Amino acid sequence: MQHSYDFVIPLFQVRWNTRAVLEGLTDHYQPRTIHIITPAPQAEFLRSIPQTQVWQTAPLVIHDEESFFQKCGYSKDAICAEIDLSESLYTPGWFYQQLLKLGAFEGIENLSEWYMVWDSDLLPVAPWPLVDTEGKNRFALLQHNQWGNPQIVATWGDWIRGVLGVEPLMDTTGTFVPHHLWFKQEHLRSFVAQVKAYFQSEDHWLLLMMRSAMKFGTFSEYWSYASWVAAKAPDDLIYYPYEQYGETTERFFDDGTGMFSEALQAHRDTIQRLPDGTLSPSYEEVRDFIHATYQPDELPSSLSFESSPRHLKKNPETMHIEELRSRWNPRQAKAVLS
Repeated sequence: MQHSYDFVIPLFQVRWNTRAVLEGLTDHYQPRTIHIITPAPQAEFLRSIPQTQVWQTAPLVIHDEESFFQKCGYSKDAICAEIDLSESLYTPGWFYQQLLKLGAFEGIENLSEWYMVWDSDLLPVAPWPLVDTEGKNRFALLQHNQWGNPQIVATWGDWIRGVLGVEPLMDTTGTFVPHHLWFKQEHLRSFVAQVKAYFQSEDHWLLLMMRSAMKFGTFSEYWSYASWVAAKAPDDLIYYPYEQYGETTERFFDDGTGMFSEALQAHRDTIQRLPDGTLSPSYEEVRDFIHATYQPDELPSSLSFESSPRHLKKNPETMHIEELRSRWNPRQAKAVLS
């Protein structure tokens, strides 16, 4: 049964796992539409590859990120020009992709009132229902709160207290950076109004969000929105605790040359590829490999395929527990949990 809600997926680059993620979301959740927001060259590539015509997905709508907010009067370049963080770990583009999630309701016509934002590298395996038996929209906490950079987390909290004027939402085990989240347009509009009230400005909220990053150093779209809804409309923020699905999710580096993708190719005699030979397995191929590799009672709820090589350079102390426990982390054997 197809549902009446849409997915929104910012996509920096089409990767070896893109097809599998899109087909997996369709297989498990049957969304009305999957909106992909991606740089123009990637959008052109997605539109051009013949395989997209036979991918087993919900209807795909491809948006160029450079002009995504054009009807608001701003290009990506104009929005990113509001920020200069030369000493920061982050780039203007990193903040811009957060605005794509928060601002999808302004860039996409006829978007569902509730829409699900999903990170492009998160593959559902044995996942959670997004709509529970009572018809309530739920997400899952997938990241443990005892790992990560405490300084960055503290800065995110300062932003929430300062700009939104609410307390950061906390959980005993998980973080509210769950790599997917339900957004409701009604709450985003009040969120935006609060950002403008904080700055006492009638400038567009997209520009103000970038200025807030200049002032605070960073912000977290997921945690900020979740904290706002928890304070203003708590009945609309329902989630599965970390213990239910987060404890089995895995996160690891794999840009198509990692342990998982290499084992996947060794497992099958043939595997689907793009016309240029790039690996592009179907969800069925990936799912069958996972089921052949894991015991039935050990299936992960989801897998996150990180594409940045920095994940290969992390010290064990700064790895997330979801990385440390993964069998696909090449440094897992060297990482000792205290």
